[in-house]
Order: sequence, then C-alpha cells, then structure tokens
Amino acid sequence: MRNDTKGEDVTVTDSNSNEPTRRRVLRVTSAATVGAVGLAAGSGTASAGELKECKNWPAAPHGYPTIDLTRNDPDPWGLNEEEICIFAHGWKGREESDDQAYALDLALQQAGYDEPVIVASWASDTLNFWGAEDNADDAGVRLGRWLREEVQADASTTIRLVGHSLGARVTLGALAELGGDVVLETVSLVGAAVEDDSVCDDGRYADGIRDSADEVYSYRSEDDFTVCTIYDFSTIDSGLGCDGADCDGWWSSGSTPDNYHDVDVTNSVPGHCKYFQPDQPIGCMDRLVDDFE
Repeated sequence: MRNDTKGEDVTVTDSNSNEPTRRRVLRVTSAATVGAVGLAAGSGTASAGELKECKNWPAAPHGYPTIDLTRNDPDPWGLNEEEICIFAHGWKGREESDDQAYALDLALQQAGYDEPVIVASWASDTLNFWGAEDNADDAGVRLGRWLREEVQADASTTIRLVGHSLGARVTLGALAELGGDVVLETVSLVGAAVEDDSVCDDGRYADGIRDSADEVYSYRSEDDFTVCTIYDFSTIDSGLGCDGADCDGWWSSGSTPDNYHDVDVTNSVPGHCKYFQPDQPIGCMDRLVDDFE
C-alpha cells in the first residue's frame, strides 16, 4: 500500500479574503529569513525540548499503510475495513510520518481503540512555513477527493480523521473539499496550527465542518509552546491549538458551527508532541477515544 514516489505540488488558490493580504506582507521575507526566524524561536529551552520530543517516536513496522498525498491522484484502495482512522502529520513530519502514526496507533490502542490507523503523508518537509501551508492546502484537496472516491465506492466504512499541528489544516481542507458529499464520523484536531478564527461561522473552514463531519473536536493546550508562541510569532495569527476558537474579531460572527467543540487538555498535555505518547501518563487519547462514541 505504501508508495514513496513524490509527486509535484499543485498550488490551490486560497479563497479566504484575508489570506492574500497577510501573505503579501509576510512573503516579502526570503526562505533564508524564515529559517533564521525558526532557529531564533527554537533557541529557547521550551522550544528545544518540544523539537526533541517531536523526533522521539517508536519505529513503525515496515510497510505501514499510507495514503500518499504528494501525488495529484493518490492510489485508490478499495476500503475493506469496518472502520479506519486517518492521521495527517504536521510540518516537517513526512520523513517520520509512519512513526508518528504508529505512536498514535499505540496510544489509541491503550485508550481502548483497536481500529486500523493509516497515515496521510503530504509534502511538509520544507523550511518555508508558508510554503508548507500551501502544500497542506493541496493535500487537503487531494485527501477530500480521495475520500469522496473511496467512500462513494463503498459507503460501509466509518472514517475518522486526526490531524496534528499543521496536519489539522490538511484535515479541515479535506472537509471543505468534500462539501457534504461525504460525512465523516469524527474529525480530531490536536495542537492545531491553523488560525483561531478559521473555524468560526464565517471562517474558511466553517462550511466543511458543518457539512462534512458529524462532530469536530479541537484538543488544545496552553502549554503547547509551538502553537502558543512560535506559530503566533511566525504568522501574526493566534493558533487554534492554544486558546481555542476566537470568533470575537471584526470579521467574525461570534460563534462556531454547532458540531465544533474546543476541548481544553492543558492539564494532561505539556507540549506540542505530547498529545499522543504511548506508555506515558500524559496526552489526551482517553478523551479523544471517549469522543469517538
């Protein structure tokens, strides 16, 4: 099932009216400047610890099941499971995407969830964060199209999505692409590195949340230094995975879709890569599995 061939990235136009203005301002910096900012932000003790944690995953078995979203047309599968959980990794996580998915798989098993976990691998390994955001948008479209094709071919499989960090942008983009053609059981965002107003009723992801999922949960931690500090610094936007949705801005309606839920897991999640850690007394997988019901 695994295919390591890297396809070309196709730019997907961002329809959010606020996004081009922000990007015009930010992208006057070069990729080298972006790298320097990342190194400066990562020099602190808290950030360095989180970066180390994000490389400390158990080794996945060879041939871990993968959907290759670097291809314009990911290979069709033909779903033959009663239920699957699809995991989208975050920025610079492609090389270890199997290991991350396997860590999630083990943590979910320990919380009582025994269904197969599949990794959705996308072109995240670029030093340019805004380029990675564009790639996440492309991957979201491809994942949505893949889901539409697979589920319409066999609607008997229950599908859950889990997106970590910038992978939350992939999963939310998939919901937007589906446009209600397919309705997924649950979507779980963990440490979501997306704008905190993007899930509001008039935000870019609201229609997808409302129409393409039964329930969407965003698990956030105020101790997530990567989202609470580095994401804010890098994008001049507050991250959803820190304080949750903020719908009180000038362009927001003041509410989120009825099926969207912020879940504060600060007490059990001390860092960006601590949402799912097998064999450790931290994380939020018990709560996530409870929300699967």
